Amino acid sequence: MRLATTQHPTTPRSRPRRAALPAVLLAGLGLLAPTAHAAPAGPQAPVPDLVCRLDAEVNFSPPLGLIVREAQVTGHIGYRDCRSPNGAAPELTDIVFEVEGTGRFGGVPVPTFSVEGNGVGTWNTGDVGSLYFKGDLKEGSPVPDRTVTSGPLAGDGINGLQIPKPRFDKIDPNGVAGFDVFGQVCFWQGEKGRCTAH
Repeated sequence: MRLATTQHPTTPRSRPRRAALPAVLLAGLGLLAPTAHAAPAGPQAPVPDLVCRLDAEVNFSPPLGLIVREAQVTGHIGYRDCRSPNGAAPELTDIVFEVEGTGRFGGVPVPTFSVEGNGVGTWNTGDVGSLYFKGDLKEGSPVPDRTVTSGPLAGDGINGLQIPKPRFDKIDPNGVAGFDVFGQVCFWQGEKGRCTAH
């Protein structure tokens, strides 16, 4: 036995609904399309000229401590295995600055060693550069302020993180005679960013 099917005539209301469906879909897709008046992107974070491994040694003569609060500083600041994230100086990979200056000890409220001076070194390319440095030697502290004063990247500021360790062979009964310093530094032209991001 066959069931009769009833065909419903198209009502005037059903046609506009079907015709409206593609229009709704197109409108929805239009919402996903980029507009010509999109909000501008935020300022770009600065990218360093160089990122290098820090390998340094500073020596105090005489040793610094409660008796001697100021002494001569000698040693070296080495920047090794450098790479250039912004492509400004891909040829520069290593330099060791021979440094000299003044070391100071402050005992209140926390014992603090600080250094200030200048250094001269030769890049792996043979170019000579010079450096100014000043700041504290504290565990996990920012690298003392440093500025390239001549040679490649002259004018660049340097920041980063350091781990200074008193050398066991440099501890004197009268105080501390030297530190080994390890860490990472970045060279920046203009605004300095966060070195650990690179």
